[in-house]
Amino acid sequence: MKTKTQTQKKPKTETPTPAKTQAAVAAPKPGAKPKASRLSPELQAAKDRAITKREGKRPPKEMREPEGDLVVFAFRLAPEERDLIHKAAGPARASKFVRALAVAAACHDEAAIKLLLQSTKPAA
Repeated sequence: MKTKTQTQKKPKTETPTPAKTQAAVAAPKPGAKPKASRLSPELQAAKDRAITKREGKRPPKEMREPEGDLVVFAFRLAPEERDLIHKAAGPARASKFVRALAVAAACHDEAAIKLLLQSTKPAA
């Protein structure tokens, strides 16, 4: 006759959150001595200068608010096709040009397509 063995449930341990982990790392223990650097004074000074130089280069970027519910629609192009689009649309306007052209074509808006074609730079 076989008997079933029951497994005992282990009590759940609390998973540390990033805030708790950061606080534990940032705050030294009371009465603890600061660790001495293992680097020579010259190397320590060079390290401190490099860190100061790196931190002071530029301020952190501000996060932009999303422009609503946008999605990404991507497709592959040959480098020659990409260069033609950039040449026709002008500098820094290729994405807007392709998006406007694709939406106009999907809506069967011939007037918008003609307007976009007129706004392109002539091929040299």
